[in-house]
Amino acid sequence: MSKWYLLLIIIAISWLAILELEKRGKLKAERHLIFLIFRTEKGREFISQIARHKRFWNIFGSAAIVVGILGMVFIVSYIVHMIYSAYVLKIPPEGGVQLVIPGITIPFWYGMLGLITVLFVHEFAHGIVARSEDVALKSLGIVSAAAIPIGAFVEPDEEELKSKPRVSRMRVYSVGSFGNILLALLTFIALASLSSTFFDFSTLQITGVTKESPAEGVLEKGMVLKAINGIEISSYKDFANAVKEIEPNQRVNIATDKGSFYITTAAKKDAPERGYIGIGVENPLKEGLPTYFYFSLNWILILNLGIGLINLAPLHFGIAVTDGHHILREILSKFVDEKSAEKLTIFISTTMLLAIIFTVVPVPIP
Repeated sequence: MSKWYLLLIIIAISWLAILELEKRGKLKAERHLIFLIFRTEKGREFISQIARHKRFWNIFGSAAIVVGILGMVFIVSYIVHMIYSAYVLKIPPEGGVQLVIPGITIPFWYGMLGLITVLFVHEFAHGIVARSEDVALKSLGIVSAAAIPIGAFVEPDEEELKSKPRVSRMRVYSVGSFGNILLALLTFIALASLSSTFFDFSTLQITGVTKESPAEGVLEKGMVLKAINGIEISSYKDFANAVKEIEPNQRVNIATDKGSFYITTAAKKDAPERGYIGIGVENPLKEGLPTYFYFSLNWILILNLGIGLINLAPLHFGIAVTDGHHILREILSKFVDEKSAEKLTIFISTTMLLAIIFTVVPVPIP
C-alpha cells in the first residue's frame, strides 16, 4: 500500500474518532475543516520567568533581526534561482523545497524528533522575546490535521504588539527562525566534534555509482573498498592517492569485501588526462547506538535549518503567513504607508508561494 494512501486512511479514521469525541463533549478544540487548534494558558508563567533577563533578550532579538533579513534575502534568491534554472535554463532542479511529512517524505521517528525541536525552539523563542518586550501572551497551543500534529504556536496579544516600536516587533518576528538556525549551528558543531564517535575512519564504503560510468553494473553501493591496483585503501587519503595515478582507458583492479573486480576507466570530463571510475565513497557509520544518535542529530540539523530558512521567505497562505511576511511588511512600512506596505507584502508573499509550488511540482523539461 502506498504511504500516501496509508496517511489518508489514518487521517480519515482519526477524524471520525475526533468527531465522536467532540459529540460526547470530551474534546475542546477549534475546528477548521480537518484542522484542529488546541489552546492552553499553561506555560505562560514559565516563559515570563525566562524573559525577565530583558537586556540579554534585547541583544538576542537584535541579532535575530540581522540574521532574519539575511536569511530572507538568501531563501528568496534561492527560490528565484530554482525557478530560473527550471523554466529558463531548462535544468531540472536537484533537491529544492519539499513537503515534510514523517513516515512519508522523511523518516518517521527521526522526523518527529526533528519537528518537535523545530516547534519547541521556534515558538518558545517567539514567546520569550514577546514577553521581554512586555507583550502579553494570550495562549499557547498545538495545530493538528485530524490527529496528526502539524504545528505549534505561542499567541501574543496582537494589539499590544502593534503598539510597540518597529524594532520590538521585528525582534519578535525574527527570533523564531533565528532560534532554529542557531540550534542547527550548535547541532552541526556537535556532529563535527563527535565525528570519530559516529564514523569508522579506518574504512571506506561506496556510497553511490554514477550512471553510465565505468563502475555501473560492476560495483555496488555498500561495498567496502579494500584496494585499488594493489594499493591498500583505508582512508580518503589512500583513495585520493590511488585514483590520482589512474589514466583513461586503463584496466584497473578494485578489491572489495564482495570480491575483486576489473574496470576499464574513462576520461574525466574536467580533467581528460585522468582516469574516471564513477563511484562516491565515504567513511561508514559505526553500528549500534552511534547510528541512532547520528541520525537524530542529523535530522534535527536538517529540519531546523530548512524550516527556519523557509519560514523567513515571505509567504501568504490565505489564513496564515510566515514570519518572513511580517518582517518584509515591517521593512516596507519604513518607506510607504502601512496600508500600501501590507498590500505590497501580500502580493510578494503570494508570488513567492506560487514560486515554491512550482519548485515542488515536477517540471517537464523538453
